[in-house]
Amino acid sequence: MPAPVPIPLTGRPAVDQVRGGNLWRRHGTVHQHLTGVLPVSDLSSGADALDHLDDRVQRLSATLAELGWDSAIRQLLEEIPDARERLRYVGQMTEDAAMKVLNMVDATQPACQAAARDQGKLADQLDALLAQPALSAEAARTALQSASALLRQGQADASSQAETLTSIMLAQDFQDLSGQVIKKVVAIIGHAEEQLSRMLAQSSGEATAPSRSEGLQGPQVPDKAVGQADVDDLLASLGF
Repeated sequence: MPAPVPIPLTGRPAVDQVRGGNLWRRHGTVHQHLTGVLPVSDLSSGADALDHLDDRVQRLSATLAELGWDSAIRQLLEEIPDARERLRYVGQMTEDAAMKVLNMVDATQPACQAAARDQGKLADQLDALLAQPALSAEAARTALQSASALLRQGQADASSQAETLTSIMLAQDFQDLSGQVIKKVVAIIGHAEEQLSRMLAQSSGEATAPSRSEGLQGPQVPDKAVGQADVDDLLASLGF
């Protein structure tokens, strides 16, 4: 972009007004660019609008400081990211525990399926022997050996299943820590709600924020929703 060509200020009250106002001190560089591309009439109306906006922003900042809202808002801006990170941590712990349990269940399913298959085969073998009118000692010995081997395998599988169940139980230890984190997040949200209620009460002229009933713990449903009229009243009290 070519450098803006300086334009004399003689006979240009709009430019003089911008140069002498707060907006020039804050946005002098922008003004230098605008003087090279905008007509005097556009610059004059734009300067008035921007000076008016600058005055509104300063008044709003002063009002927030007088009411103590600036520190409250700053604290809320610090607490909200903290709550978000805590919830993300709880979500990650929950996901890790769920994946661990699913992996252990997947690992034990083949052993359970094999045990069911082998036990079915042994039951068929024993039923066939019992159906014979004359059972030889050798056939009985073979069936007993198969049953003994299957029982020992079942004993080993049961021990392995017990270890898996213990691991699944230990994988739920995140509940204790996540419960503490969630309680902390609830406290942060409660504090934010208290700050916002106090700010709304001050802006509407109420002495105190509405009391909160002690009921069942669960999602909080407001008795009365904040409407557009409340928002308009708040902006009007701030000078908008």
